[in-house]
Amino acid sequence: MLAIERRNYILKVLHETGRVQVTELSKELGVSRMTIHRDLDALAQKGQLEKVFGGAALKTIPKHDDPPHACELCGRPVHARTRVTLRTKSGDQIEACCPHCGLQLLEERDDIVSGMAIDFMHGKMINLKAATFLVNPDVIVCCAPPVICFADKHDAQRFQIGFNGRLAKLNAARDLVASHMDLSIA
Repeated sequence: MLAIERRNYILKVLHETGRVQVTELSKELGVSRMTIHRDLDALAQKGQLEKVFGGAALKTIPKHDDPPHACELCGRPVHARTRVTLRTKSGDQIEACCPHCGLQLLEERDDIVSGMAIDFMHGKMINLKAATFLVNPDVIVCCAPPVICFADKHDAQRFQIGFNGRLAKLNAARDLVASHMDLSIA
């Protein structure tokens, strides 16, 4: 079977089911899993699907009438890689574009009861209380001073070796950001 035929088949199944798996496609088409991965890579590069663990899914197309979420503090768009989500006492959800803004919101508001952030290395959600923060590294990810969130302290330490900055847990990171933002004249 030619590559174009395999890829058309993959797209057909994808549009029928919404998701395909590498192992199933490999068996159905009688080719190796690597061949399927190459086909999925080529289709993903064209924007025809989104690769996911073990296969592919239909590419999520944002609705044009849905505005992107904006950071509660600075108004910037909230990106998946640096997002912080805070929950208030009333149950409302507040989004921040980055850990810097999330820590600032924790400092400024007294109605926040919990928070989650995206681990910079692995993209998984973690509780802010369990996170290790790298404050003011020599890399800009969003707002300044930059703050990067890690689930694993060792990941944070390795990142610090390359990009400097100060490692801190939640309260110390909040204090460090607040001290950078203090505009009072001594």
